[in-house]
Amino acid sequence: MSQDKPFHALFAASVIFLFTRERAQNCAVSIRNIMTLQELQHQYTIDPQIIRIWIEQESETLLPVQETSIREYGILEGKDLLVSAPTSSGKTFLAEIAAIHTIYQRQKVIYLLPLKALAEEKYANFSEKYEDFGIDIVISTGDRTEFDEAIERGEFQLAVIVFEKAKRLLVKNKHVLNTCGLLVIDEVQMTADSSRGGDLEMLLTAILFTKEQQVKGVGLSPQIIALSAVIGDLNALDRWLGLDVLLSNVRPVELQEGILRKDGTFTSRGFISQDVSTTQFTPFPAHFTFNLKSVEGKREYQYKRLQHYVSYLLAENGQVLIFRKWKGLTRETALRLARDLQLPPALDALKAVQEMEDSLSKEMLLESLRHGVAFHNADLGRHERRVIEHYFKEDNSKIRVICATSTLAMGINLPVKTVIIHDLEKPDPDADVFQEIPLSSAEYKNMSGRAGRLKRQDEGQSILFADTPAEEGILWRNYIEGTFPCLNSLLAQSQFREECLFLLASGLCSSERELCEFMRRSYAGTLYWQEATEALQKMEGKIHQAVVYCESHGLLTKTEPELLRVTEIGRICAVQGVSVETFVMFMEFLPHLDQESCNAWEYLFLATHNRELEALYFRLSQSAYESGEYWRALRELQPRDYEPLTEHSERMLQDRFEVTKRIKMSLLLLDWIAGISLQHLEIKYSQFYRDKSYSGAIRSLTENVSWMLRLLADIAVVRHAEPERIVHLQRLSKMVLFGVSEGGIELAALHVPGFTRSMVMCLVEAGYTTEEQVLDAQIDELARIVPRDAAFRLQNRLYRKYSRTETRHLVDQKLRLEHLNHDTGLLKQVYSATTLEEFHEALLQIFQAPQIQFPLRENLETSQKRFGRDYLVERETGTVCLRILPPNIREVSDEQFGNLLTLGMKYTPAGFIVVGRPDFTEETLTRAEQFSRSYSKPLSLMPAYEICERYVQAIEGKADFLLE
Repeated sequence: MSQDKPFHALFAASVIFLFTRERAQNCAVSIRNIMTLQELQHQYTIDPQIIRIWIEQESETLLPVQETSIREYGILEGKDLLVSAPTSSGKTFLAEIAAIHTIYQRQKVIYLLPLKALAEEKYANFSEKYEDFGIDIVISTGDRTEFDEAIERGEFQLAVIVFEKAKRLLVKNKHVLNTCGLLVIDEVQMTADSSRGGDLEMLLTAILFTKEQQVKGVGLSPQIIALSAVIGDLNALDRWLGLDVLLSNVRPVELQEGILRKDGTFTSRGFISQDVSTTQFTPFPAHFTFNLKSVEGKREYQYKRLQHYVSYLLAENGQVLIFRKWKGLTRETALRLARDLQLPPALDALKAVQEMEDSLSKEMLLESLRHGVAFHNADLGRHERRVIEHYFKEDNSKIRVICATSTLAMGINLPVKTVIIHDLEKPDPDADVFQEIPLSSAEYKNMSGRAGRLKRQDEGQSILFADTPAEEGILWRNYIEGTFPCLNSLLAQSQFREECLFLLASGLCSSERELCEFMRRSYAGTLYWQEATEALQKMEGKIHQAVVYCESHGLLTKTEPELLRVTEIGRICAVQGVSVETFVMFMEFLPHLDQESCNAWEYLFLATHNRELEALYFRLSQSAYESGEYWRALRELQPRDYEPLTEHSERMLQDRFEVTKRIKMSLLLLDWIAGISLQHLEIKYSQFYRDKSYSGAIRSLTENVSWMLRLLADIAVVRHAEPERIVHLQRLSKMVLFGVSEGGIELAALHVPGFTRSMVMCLVEAGYTTEEQVLDAQIDELARIVPRDAAFRLQNRLYRKYSRTETRHLVDQKLRLEHLNHDTGLLKQVYSATTLEEFHEALLQIFQAPQIQFPLRENLETSQKRFGRDYLVERETGTVCLRILPPNIREVSDEQFGNLLTLGMKYTPAGFIVVGRPDFTEETLTRAEQFSRSYSKPLSLMPAYEICERYVQAIEGKADFLLE
């Protein structure tokens, strides 16, 4: 297909299939009536600045699946919808449009995703687009917990949350959905996923159950938009969810899926047109000879074939994405291509990666980037992967080739001209010993769908390799013509222990009968347990066994013959989301700890005894095991109780090899929290391996153990442990998560891109351990300790953090006044003031507004103007001194407090109110309390956004304007 052909013309021959629960109809797309974003703005009164953002970053017009969901299915009128469409069809943006529209209706949005990598990508994308505009965006994953309390309180506008974390938040507050206007559930087809399907299904059932209760009673019933890859058979999912369904086979650009033979013949079929065509590539040179009977000879042949065709494709002025099945293969392939192709360096990406933490993967990535090639896998940190994605998507990108594992195919927005799927097998995740199984058709479609770039109107192509007619026929039938999967539920395979605990802890159920009834409402219930008596009885029997097991281990108790209640310990297990088996292991292990003298190693060693670690491939070679080096290192460390702990571990695990592996983990973690670099840890703990790149496994270990330490801290609270022990566990959890000493926790928690653990430790050694200290420091002072660019990013993150709350209030208050057709000018003046005079004048106008008439008695001209502006205010309880501080004074100095005291001695007010913006530090709030206690006069610190909130409430008629 000609590349200069307008992409809308591709839709002329395409059809979107639209289904509701009652009907099915075909609807041809009319290219004359494609809706523009300007039309969308006028029809739904969307903010012009939002439209500008969308035009700049998306397109001037809607894609067919977006337009249809709006015009035909009313997603902007609050109607529920399940959208199943190909990769790159635009389904994600239609959910984004609905989310922003919902926020402008003063309702909250929760965006649910299956993977941490997807949540991070979505959070970064939303933040880049909307955070400066003032939309309050938060994230919650296993290791991103900084916004959890805000989410529980409903203090957000758009929350990006992974499935399993959403379940845990529901346990803490099942009403978190009550104030939510829209739930977006991305990758809903993962109900059939062996690792996450159960969590997703339980979450969806809880959402449907809660929504049903809200419809019956009071409270907001959230709109649901579910997004899915193309599904071959919905298998009653739509009936279960109760959603209308939009099934689409439309992509914005054509995709040629094909097979490339050794002679250079590329036979492909158009995804949209379904036309089969043949293109001739430069044949693979016949003079190369390989011993294809040997493993090495076959691998060399496959690499040379790949190199030849990548070189040919790059000459056609395109970028290439190569999928490999293992992390090691992505690195190996990228390094060899970099060496053999000798492409120009990706200088901007090189500079950005250079700032990241040292690791072996980073060194290899730098080497490949010097020749325009990159790799993308779990051994790279989150910020490194973001750098690669960012610079690969740039116009005229110098990164011409990426070698990636399949994670990149799952929802991450990285379109490319050509995709090569080099490996058609993958490790079997369910096998006890290593073996490989073929890629499924769905996995192939997910990878091939990355090909094609909307903004550049580029037709995409995905390539498989075949050497024989038989191989070509097999691949064509199974992948090019492969059918999309039928949805299914794997919940029936569960033992229901975690599920029962979740339902009882969240208050969704309170008896065994209700547990069974809830399960019948699940997707598995729709498929298996509605009428099949034998299957239903089996499910009820498993629930009874799960209840008995949890009760026998103190997680549940019966309050009445029929009623069940979770114990405090059981609630902790549910809130933390760990398996019941892990929790039982911990409870059995704890008596072997001396709680009074327990040190870091003992807690780290205990925390490694959890079932969740089984999914992590943490290496221990037979040579290292037999050498006894980790036992020797442990004895040299001499933790007080290591012998009884290791003995109990051996009895529990029944395997000295597994005990040794956990000793290795705990020793590594001690080095990690001491600030030792990833690169050094990789070398030290992989000495018996040829491939020493190990950073991904180390990061996964730290996230897991940090999670388990949070669990231990919660158990300590319930057991009424000494406060010092509880604080120690909480801090140790954060030290393990961030890989820093205790003094570095606060700065590491800021998640500043490119601000490494070693930089944090350098600041700690120089005496910078708090946010306030960093904010107060001059940039030149920080630049003497860490690179200037890093110091600037750190301070900038802090400025953005502290303006975050103020911006969120501005957007909310502005929308409320606009809803009343009231002028928002006074609000804007307060929030935009940069000098004392501007801030002072703006507040005076608020106080003197007709609806307010705040009784300022006099301006105290005698006060020193550098401290602010002072007034006396008459209240029923007596005269109060009001001080307006200059903007951006978050830390009230001793001199300021002293001047207030002097003012108090002169005018003897009943109390003080100090107004500032954006807000005040924790230290200042503490000192204000001390001032109040010492002088028996209340001192209130009031951020400007609180003044504005009381002003808006007075306009709304909800409350009188009072400063208390």
